Amino acid sequence: QVLGIFLLLEASGFFPVFSSLSYPVHCRWNSFGPWSECDGCTQTQIRKRTVAVYGQYGGKPCSGDAFETRPCVPTRGCPTGDGCGDRFRCSSGQCISRSLVCNGDQDCDEDGADEDRCEERMTACDIDKTPPNSELTGKGFDAITQETRGNVIHTKSFGGQCRKVFSGDSRDYYRLSESILGYTFQVKIQNDFSYDFFNSSWSYMQHRERYEDRNNGHSYSQKKYEDQSQKSRQLMVIENSVEVAQFINNHPDFLTLAEPFWKELANLPTVYSYDIYRRFIQHFGTHFLQSGSLGGHYKVIFYMDTDKVKAKGMSITDMYQCTTSGWDAFFVRRVKTKCSKLDDLLKTSSGSSGNKINGDPYIEGGSPGAVAGLSYLDLNNPAANSQRYSFWARSVTDYPRVIKRKLTPLYELVKEVPCSLVKKHYLKQAIEEYMAENDPCKCRPCQNGGQAAVEGTQCVCYCKPYTFGRACELGTLVQDHPG
Repeated sequence: QVLGIFLLLEASGFFPVFSSLSYPVHCRWNSFGPWSECDGCTQTQIRKRTVAVYGQYGGKPCSGDAFETRPCVPTRGCPTGDGCGDRFRCSSGQCISRSLVCNGDQDCDEDGADEDRCEERMTACDIDKTPPNSELTGKGFDAITQETRGNVIHTKSFGGQCRKVFSGDSRDYYRLSESILGYTFQVKIQNDFSYDFFNSSWSYMQHRERYEDRNNGHSYSQKKYEDQSQKSRQLMVIENSVEVAQFINNHPDFLTLAEPFWKELANLPTVYSYDIYRRFIQHFGTHFLQSGSLGGHYKVIFYMDTDKVKAKGMSITDMYQCTTSGWDAFFVRRVKTKCSKLDDLLKTSSGSSGNKINGDPYIEGGSPGAVAGLSYLDLNNPAANSQRYSFWARSVTDYPRVIKRKLTPLYELVKEVPCSLVKKHYLKQAIEEYMAENDPCKCRPCQNGGQAAVEGTQCVCYCKPYTFGRACELGTLVQDHPG
């Protein structure tokens, strides 16, 4: 049975793509595995299923959750640990130094039991206000989904100290958590925008992987960009960042664990069960923050039809000549004819008949109201573009997010629980298995050198220049094109 018609024509360094049919592949789950042992602490048990076939080529994703939980009657009680010795035991079972009891700070994370029965109220510090959003420095992070997870570090534990930092911007002092080794209020605004042009989504994915390898050592991004199933597109990416403060977290040995994290850590089994450790990763991620900056990141991606770019005779070099890196303008028409072509390409590709072009914004930080105005540019009014950007940049001071992060594997925080060395080993093993679950080798191949990537329960193809389609099976591939 013939599944496709194949034509091969060689002329001028081009050859058409083999146009085989790529039928939609729908996602399919495997059956659920066995139920885990009944947890004596939560009186529940879980089971997990994995993806048998990832959805691809426009097929449907899997529906439902990978986990199921049900109540159960445990055969073994909840482990109480080894006790706290001469330290104070919080209601959760977590131990803290007795020097922190009745010092005016809530060092027992969830209930403040250390301050419940105090004959005399003490005050450890004359201020309690911490830097804006500094609690984000204690979040877990999932390197696969690039998303923050639950609290793993107790960022409101001060260790009885009164360490302060001054913000010249707000003209105010803030109290620093014990978890933070160094914190500096230093506003850094990049005056130069980064303009990059890519002739395919494949090129952009390669660029992102190189950047992430260089900065974090992780390239497991699942950020989904423009669907290229209908036509080949080129990308214009505008980026900039605003830093409000820079932080360094303490060494793992000296970090106080957040109580919810500590409790789940204490309840992890000492017999390896990937399902249970995988659920733990789902709650708290794969890594925690070693250092980073609090601020905001601005990125907007605009798309252009590759065929129209070619028809207008525009090169990437021409496009760069039509931009300016200064913060006070977004476009400058240095070569009028070429730049008017770029304007036309951006307008037609975004479906705009006027001078406003729409892009896909990927904004971190800033107030919701300020973020809302960053999804488009007015080609005839660069001053208005700059005003909207400046409005957002100013709002980042009060609404920062963690950017430019450096990560440490989460298993380095396994401590202060029974059998911590065993659990540390098992958590490391589970993280490695979780990473392998999302390996693109589980995807069916993309044609013409396209790059496959796992996104949830689906696989997508990022296509090389001049190719498109769900499997990059359409269009015309340029021979030996670098992408």
